[in-house]
Amino acid sequence: MTRPTPKYFRLSSPTDLYLKLLYDIDRLRSASSTKAVQYAAFDAAVTGSRARKSENNHVIIWWLNESLETTTIHLPAPTRAAAEPVEEKKPRKQLLYFCDESSQDGDAYMAVAGIAVARDAIPYILGRMKPICQQFEKTGEVKWKNAKYRGGMVHEGYIRLLFELVDAGRLHFHIRFSRMDEYDHKLSGPRRKIDTVSKAFYQLLLHRPLAYYGRSADLYIYPDDGDCTRQLADQIGALHRETGRACVKEIRPRSSETEPFLQLLDCTLGALAARNGRHEKGDISDTKKRLAKLAFELAGWRDITGSCWTDKKKLNRWNVTPKIKVVGRGRRD
Repeated sequence: MTRPTPKYFRLSSPTDLYLKLLYDIDRLRSASSTKAVQYAAFDAAVTGSRARKSENNHVIIWWLNESLETTTIHLPAPTRAAAEPVEEKKPRKQLLYFCDESSQDGDAYMAVAGIAVARDAIPYILGRMKPICQQFEKTGEVKWKNAKYRGGMVHEGYIRLLFELVDAGRLHFHIRFSRMDEYDHKLSGPRRKIDTVSKAFYQLLLHRPLAYYGRSADLYIYPDDGDCTRQLADQIGALHRETGRACVKEIRPRSSETEPFLQLLDCTLGALAARNGRHEKGDISDTKKRLAKLAFELAGWRDITGSCWTDKKKLNRWNVTPKIKVVGRGRRD
């Protein structure tokens, strides 16, 4: 009987010992007799786990030592999420602020006012405005100056809608009154009265939308275009410095002829500003007197004097006086 060719291993490295161990295991699996199983098991045990005089001679220790000397181990770089939990930032609200002025000429009080509307509320409000114009076949701009159209029914609809939206929390209304005869317009700037009105707009923006919403919302401000608002966009940096909030994304004047929200504002602003002494004069129509009375009833105000802070964000009346008041001709306080 011919004996099988014996298999020899040169055990000079961990790899050699590892291959010998695989060979012994393969013998163990293919053994066909008890004695063959015993020999194979003994050889595999000796090869895989003997530790001569030092435990460093153990096959696993031996193999690891050689592997660590010749192998580069790539560990994943720690990520910020793994290092520390980071709370995902919520997107900031998008708020639109439309503003306009009234009564800068010929009246004791001048008014600037604004309405704050969330961007996602725009479609709903436009959908409420459109049927009012359709009902009374109104085309073109809805403005306080043309309030006599159809007996003021379109304007009444806009005034009622504005206060309904305020009550529902879908829109906020702010108005700022100031006596124009108390200002020395030469101190306002080279444009005099125009600069006085422009500064009134600035103060409205500073103390209303930026103060009320700047912490949690991005502001997009759209004043009615004109000389008084043309330079407001240049004041974004000043507004941010005074409040410490970089929240104004743009100030861009718009034409009330094409901006429905400026028309919605103008009707109520004009009605409230009409209670300026003019409502007692003969030069204001009965329609405008009725609309002015309605606006004050819906606002819950008796007149334009004083300041109202009951629901300061939703519905706000603010009266101011200049720091330097004109007392009489050539005199100042």
